[in-house]
Amino acid sequence: MIVKQPKLIKITYFCVTVLAIIATGWLLAGTVTGYYKFPYDTFHANTNQLIGAIFGSLIFLMLLWYSAKWFATRFTGWLLLFLSVMSIPKIIMIYSFRLNLISDMWSYNVLGGSRANGDSWQWLYHVRALDLDSIFPHVIHIGNFYHYLYKVVVNSPKVVQWFNIGISVLSAILILNIVSYFFNRQTGMFAALTFFFLPTWYIYTTLLGAEPVWLFALLMSMSLLNRLVTYRSLKDRHFWIDAGWIVVALYFAQNIRPLSMVIVIAYGLFVWFKFKEPLKRHEHPKAVWVPRIGILAVVLVFFGLTQIEPKVDQFVYGVPIAKSSIGQEYTLATGTTIKTGGMWSSKLVKKLEKYNHDQTLTPAQKFAGFDQVLKKQLKANTEALTKNGKWKDFLFRKNEILMQPDYGPVLFWNNTRKPNYMWEDLTPFEIGTLTNLVTGFQIAVLILVLIGMLPQLVSRMDDLSGIHEKNGVFVNEIVMIGMTLIFMAVEVQSRYQVAFYIPWMMISSLGMSYVVPNFSLKEKPSHSEIPVSVKN
Repeated sequence: MIVKQPKLIKITYFCVTVLAIIATGWLLAGTVTGYYKFPYDTFHANTNQLIGAIFGSLIFLMLLWYSAKWFATRFTGWLLLFLSVMSIPKIIMIYSFRLNLISDMWSYNVLGGSRANGDSWQWLYHVRALDLDSIFPHVIHIGNFYHYLYKVVVNSPKVVQWFNIGISVLSAILILNIVSYFFNRQTGMFAALTFFFLPTWYIYTTLLGAEPVWLFALLMSMSLLNRLVTYRSLKDRHFWIDAGWIVVALYFAQNIRPLSMVIVIAYGLFVWFKFKEPLKRHEHPKAVWVPRIGILAVVLVFFGLTQIEPKVDQFVYGVPIAKSSIGQEYTLATGTTIKTGGMWSSKLVKKLEKYNHDQTLTPAQKFAGFDQVLKKQLKANTEALTKNGKWKDFLFRKNEILMQPDYGPVLFWNNTRKPNYMWEDLTPFEIGTLTNLVTGFQIAVLILVLIGMLPQLVSRMDDLSGIHEKNGVFVNEIVMIGMTLIFMAVEVQSRYQVAFYIPWMMISSLGMSYVVPNFSLKEKPSHSEIPVSVKN
């Protein structure tokens, strides 16, 4: 059945697609130019090798597509079995390389392990183990989550490593279900396989990073969202149950990574401006407002919870927690630091530690000091960027740092290397091979993302499968635009690019379906299909 769509919806979709294409071009440019700026003494950029890696990645992706075709006609358990078998090399890695944790992963493990041993949060605060975590309590949240894993199994970081390996497999299955809903089963299989075999992600999921469970929570919320938009009655209790679980998944994700609010906003925009599906027989036109009311409730409850989160954290953990505005000031002040390219600034941290280590100050006085330092630093950063006309160069450099796809092997090496060993201790061949591999694969995926979006600019038939396709592209485009914009302002690290993986995997799978010959994503409409108007 062909559905006539309101002009506002079509215009919105076109504009969002144009912005998403620009955003993807921006990310692709950062990936390519960043390749020539990798800060390793023993690495030398080689254009021919990079081009070879891109073509090799495209060939590998083609093989994944035809593998997806085989899996698509079989029980999902076969894919689950295959991904489990393909996880064996990860298990070998975690037992072959001894962990020597540093930075964030060290903090997660220490906090989780201490809590599993019975140490209270109050004691950890007293001995300064929490340090500046009162500003960004997501570190405390992650440590608390890990402590439950340690208590259930055994107090060892290998528990988290095993957990991340398992959750990455389950995330691939969720991607399969979501993409199959919007596009078709073969495309979903391809997206799941691409996500699982993304080289830098494959390596990273053997470590103690919190990104695997964060992505899983976001994927759960998107899967539930697909159910929410199908409800047509506010009296259906399952509608409110699913809405509640969406809030739980998103709030959990927000506690792990504050970037999750971008997803919430994207969901709200998607439900209100998505393409309308044909009404079922005896279905009242006003039923289309049910999902809108549901997502509005989700957004309001979510943002309500984030407003009281510092108070909730103080109650749960029993330690002083700064108001959320101070955490926002920190990430903005860090994200506008010129010398670090928007990355962690030791100079800024030293200013904060001056207040943090002053035992004569109360927590409230410390937080007031933090607030003063961060506001002053943020103002100085923005004034310097504006005065010197450096915004354009600075933002592009931030983008290059964010898009460096080598975070997986780099963090694996940094968290498993022997003391006093450096990244440069690897041979030029090893560094060159890994860098070309992860960069070439990421460029290939981004090319497919562009291929998946460009045809959306052309007006096509709005049958049911076409509507699903457009809606699938639409929600992921909004997420990608939102993430691109927010990273221009906040602190960046290369591993934060994980935030783009959901839209990348879903839209790139559509792009692959367009380039493979003799494959049509949509069935030809029958002669009985007639235009049907949809009321708002």
